[in-house]
Amino acid sequence: VLNGRYAGRKAVVLKTYDEGTQEKQYGHALIAGIDRYPRKVHKRMSKVKIHKRSKIKPFLKVMNYNHLMPTRYSVPEIIPDQKVAPKDLKDPMKKKRIRFQIRVKFEERYKQGKSKWFFDKLRF
Repeated sequence: VLNGRYAGRKAVVLKTYDEGTQEKQYGHALIAGIDRYPRKVHKRMSKVKIHKRSKIKPFLKVMNYNHLMPTRYSVPEIIPDQKVAPKDLKDPMKKKRIRFQIRVKFEERYKQGKSKWFFDKLRF
């Protein structure tokens, strides 16, 4: 993500709208990214401390393509069948439920050691 509140954060595209929609008549994408990255852990830390440091805070956002930078990296599907629509973000309870699902998926992938590059803080 290049601009806005989440500038410099890594994100995954959940759904794309190349032609735009009625509300947003430009190419945009629904993205899920990491707002707060997991902290470093060591073997000598207790399980409780490791669990606390492994927490991730995700975000959901509809963003213009101009504010995103594509890379060669890819992450397998976060939410199966892309069950998220931009209209879901307008309802606070739906957004909270979806954000929780994404958090669970991100933490699961982090603990499995998959896509390690995605969970490293971006240095720039």
